Amino acid sequence: MVTLPALKRVPLPKTPYGRSRRLLIPASDNLPLVAISMRADAQFINRRDQFRLTLNSLPNPGVQQHVEDACVVGDIVVLGFNSGPSQVTFLPVTTEAPRRLDSGVSPHVSSPRMSRSSGEGVRCLAPMNAAAGSVEFFTGGHDRRIFKWSADAQSLEEPTVTKINVFLDSGVSAMAYRHDEKSLVSSDTKKLYVTDLTRLHTPRPAQVSNDVNQIHVHPQIPHLTLLEMIIFDRRMGGFDKAPCCTFGYRNTNAKFQQTYTKGSIHHTFFVRGHQDGTVVLWDFRNVKNIVTKRQSQLTHSVVHTVVSDGHVVTFGDSVVTFLNDFLHS
Repeated sequence: MVTLPALKRVPLPKTPYGRSRRLLIPASDNLPLVAISMRADAQFINRRDQFRLTLNSLPNPGVQQHVEDACVVGDIVVLGFNSGPSQVTFLPVTTEAPRRLDSGVSPHVSSPRMSRSSGEGVRCLAPMNAAAGSVEFFTGGHDRRIFKWSADAQSLEEPTVTKINVFLDSGVSAMAYRHDEKSLVSSDTKKLYVTDLTRLHTPRPAQVSNDVNQIHVHPQIPHLTLLEMIIFDRRMGGFDKAPCCTFGYRNTNAKFQQTYTKGSIHHTFFVRGHQDGTVVLWDFRNVKNIVTKRQSQLTHSVVHTVVSDGHVVTFGDSVVTFLNDFLHS
């Protein structure tokens, strides 16, 4: 049995405009983690022995692309593009050599009232289901529209795309699917929308106190929804009702807030890395007294933090870092 170090850094190839975007965990335990960059480079990391699978490296083929978000549905990675020839690309993760499958469908359109600098195609993604032989997920666009995608796992290039009956006040900043209620929670940064997908109905949205960048639905407690805000804010007003708890970390040296930064829920914990390299683990079992259970300092900024096989793993500045004892100390 190999003893893993408390901290293991896995450097990835640095490329022009290759900013870190997402670190994704396929459903099958034997498959590697997938690191996705802004320019659509894909790198694969063995999650047990924690090293990069160099022969599986899938760099950008030379096409100008801009990844806004990426998610995983079962064992299939979905990339959503703000610009490029495709709005969605599929990347099946298998034990064989990886390959990309570009969708020929581009449902998101540019509004005449929007400048091109504000974005065009996909802005965010939300996985739905990975039923036997099918892949389902949502795309939210800069055009304020949301679409549901359904694809056969054997013919990913030909998905069925259906418009969801909700039109946000501005571009869709974040989404999450509630499996238990069959509803979709979405935000345009300033408001929260909850769409009942069985009735295709969206009630009046709720105002939030500051910009929403990420939405999480607790995997074990489906009625619990966690919002990542652009600024740590302890104000209790601005929602339809006060949140059950608020917590966060303030980086006093940051000149701007990174909207792509994302954390993860793991049982009664929430873990998130920050622009200054700080990784914080909160315990929210007692909503009246949220505890900072553990804090660590890395030498590089963190964009995405996940929990894989009981280890906290971060991705940022082209480095994947395994914090192997972070949850247990």
